[in-house]
Amino acid sequence: MNRKTVTRLAFAAIVAPALAFGAPAAAMADSFFAAGMSKAGPHGASQSGVIAGATSGHGDHGDHEDGKGGKGGSFYIKKWNEAGPHGASEGGVVSAAG
Repeated sequence: MNRKTVTRLAFAAIVAPALAFGAPAAAMADSFFAAGMSKAGPHGASQSGVIAGATSGHGDHGDHEDGKGGKGGSFYIKKWNEAGPHGASEGGVVSAAG
């Protein structure tokens, strides 16, 4: 596989999860962040991405009589993949509070 193909595959591996997790999160979050990185070279390829968001819950008026909402929370997702001449690995972290 040539470098251009590997780079495109690595980029797609970052973009697809970012859209899957990020678009719904951006619609509900008061604060949102997403970033990704891909690289390929003669010794292998790697990619990583991070998505994080937080909401105060003040926009939800449905459950509380005072109209202040109260369903605030936060989330953090990080994923990485790498492959080289001696093998491949992947890992990830997911954290949420609310």
